[in-house]
Amino acid sequence: MAPEHGPASPAGPVPGRTVDVPFAAGETALAPLTWSQQYYLAELDAARPYGRSLSITRLYPLRAGVREEEAAAVLRELVERYETLRSRVTRTAPPAQRVHRQGSLRMTVHEVPGPATDHEVRAAAEAVLADLARRPFDVVEEWPLRAALIGAGGRTRFLALAFSHVAVDAFALLPVGAFLVDRCAQADPVARAAPGSAVEGLRPRELAEAETSAAASRATRRALGHAERALRRMPAAPVGVEPPGAGERYRFLRRRSAALDLAVGAVAARTGESPASVLTAAVLAVDAARTVERYGVVQLISANRLRPETVNAVVPCSQPVLCCVDTRDASFAELVRRTASASLRAYAAGPCPPAALAELRTMVEQERGVRLDGAPTLNYRPRATPLPVRETDADELCRAAVDARTDWVDSAMLWQSAHYLSADVDGSGVRLLLQVDTDVRPPGWAERWLADLEDLLCAAASDTAARPTAGPG
Repeated sequence: MAPEHGPASPAGPVPGRTVDVPFAAGETALAPLTWSQQYYLAELDAARPYGRSLSITRLYPLRAGVREEEAAAVLRELVERYETLRSRVTRTAPPAQRVHRQGSLRMTVHEVPGPATDHEVRAAAEAVLADLARRPFDVVEEWPLRAALIGAGGRTRFLALAFSHVAVDAFALLPVGAFLVDRCAQADPVARAAPGSAVEGLRPRELAEAETSAAASRATRRALGHAERALRRMPAAPVGVEPPGAGERYRFLRRRSAALDLAVGAVAARTGESPASVLTAAVLAVDAARTVERYGVVQLISANRLRPETVNAVVPCSQPVLCCVDTRDASFAELVRRTASASLRAYAAGPCPPAALAELRTMVEQERGVRLDGAPTLNYRPRATPLPVRETDADELCRAAVDARTDWVDSAMLWQSAHYLSADVDGSGVRLLLQVDTDVRPPGWAERWLADLEDLLCAAASDTAARPTAGPG
């Protein structure tokens, strides 16, 4: 499955023809945007001037024998089944979403000239997918799904899909992936991790309605109370840092390191906390080392995977929540434990209407007489298989250090954050992507920040004094 970020394939997209895929299902309806959709719409609007699409991409290998007509029929069934994929945004005040009963999705069909190897066909499919995702979505006029079919040697090979982030988030695509595997795609680890595709989840208008309930009002007050405590404690923006402006100013640094994988797993084994808490604590510690502040704050992404009632929903259910941790007099192991507790409190407080959170932030800034920097964000994305959690030692870490790579890459994603760390984590390791705002910090800062993060974790993992001693017998 293609990653959500990373460089496009060096091969150029193969020219294709267009096929219309008409659909008709359900009813026409108008509903408010959910809180999560409001958040993603604001992020999409902020990213658009920089040419970033906030597209989530998926590349599905197809089963042998699937014909073009069958793939189009499956795509039609997918759109008819999940109304978020046939919804568009209305630029009213406030913005809303309109579910359409019928319409037509355009699918491009590409044939890779042969003879072509499997590697060449996949490279061509990845280039087509990158081309689908390159242009920002017009959420008012365009369906939130772009599709392409890639074939070679007279048979279809891949289905490439690009989704608008306003319509779905990555976790919401698990039911979609399971649905496609049931119908036409080859099995893949991510789709197999999804709930059964026969289980229907919340529709966006049902979730939006739930967010207007009395229970949601209580949840909002709880979330804002939690956020206010964090906002009153978080460090002010560095002196001289200006608010975001226009222009090309964001850079993306990708890091893959076998030593980092071992270190995160080892500290998790030693502390009994999750790899997510270990990595979050490291982010807080590296940032705290650059300030004299007592409290560290990081935004975490509260998503479907943390909200069981929305696990089957094909609609975005993720938003950032502020996690505030007291770093004073804490060893790293103690900081991991404090971070685990603070993370649970942040997730329990939950999301809230983005506009209300923005108003609260402005109020706190005025009362404190400071500007609060775009909070550093960690988007920890667990995949189908868990990261190995076991002890290691300095020798193993030293041997693993040669298996590492750092690259400056491009990304379809761009977030309103001073620095934003995405972590894709599974049984094969941790893949990091750090977004840095170069109006705030130079590219060299990003390189040093990632190096400091890894050095801290490796030092903690190889610290024999921090290991528990064996008991009697």
